[in-house]
Amino acid sequence: MEIIDLLERIGFYAGTLAFVGLAFVIPLYVSQRRDVQRLRLWAQHTPSAPDEAEHVAATSVRLAHEGAITDASAQAATQRAQRRAARSVDRGEPVRPADRVASERPAATRITGEMAVYREPRWRTWIRRGPTTRELLLVMAGAFVIGLIVVAGSQVFLGGGSDNPEVSDSSSGTGILKEDVDVAVLNGTAVPGLAARVADDVEANGYFLGAVTNSPTPATETVVLYESGQETAAKLVAKDLGVEVVQLIDSESRELADGADVVVVAGEDRAQA
Repeated sequence: MEIIDLLERIGFYAGTLAFVGLAFVIPLYVSQRRDVQRLRLWAQHTPSAPDEAEHVAATSVRLAHEGAITDASAQAATQRAQRRAARSVDRGEPVRPADRVASERPAATRITGEMAVYREPRWRTWIRRGPTTRELLLVMAGAFVIGLIVVAGSQVFLGGGSDNPEVSDSSSGTGILKEDVDVAVLNGTAVPGLAARVADDVEANGYFLGAVTNSPTPATETVVLYESGQETAAKLVAKDLGVEVVQLIDSESRELADGADVVVVAGEDRAQA
């Protein structure tokens, strides 16, 4: 039963998390669908837009390439001027103003190298652009796994030590509660008080005690009788009382038992014991 309860709770939490995940995914789906529809309309009204975008991208690449070549040429010229100035100093010759100016880094290069380039933090970029579908799915999966771990941990650490009187009163493996089994006791001997002593044993084992009376039919051996559908309960009673014979109830014992589920007929062997 504990496993079934655990599965039911896990199903409840899983369904709740799935509902919350759908609440996040549906607005994202609607937003993306609106953006795709807007792009399609834009492409229909301005068919040349993709060509213009491609032209702009190609121009940007070309300008970047030319700028890289210009920077490399300027750097090579600066290095040559620096080498000439160094050789002039080594020889003791005065450095020409043109070589001194050429050996210095260009102003644009110095400014670019000395200024710190600002990079926007990733978390700010993520907040500005919003979560993607993949990120939302990962968050939902993580929340689902965490929920399962929390539920399982709570069942293990909080529910493991709880006392359950119903389990202690029931038979092992049968699922029958002894207190729900109505047991009647009949005295099938001439020994007075035998039915009362057997009734005490019945109550001591946790069963509900029903009618306690005498049987008009003598019994040499103690027998446990049962109503239809109560065979398992009768076998449990017989095991607790140490009785070997278990059989279906007869009409005479049914009338004396006053509707009991199981009837114990005490015989001569019980009196001698």
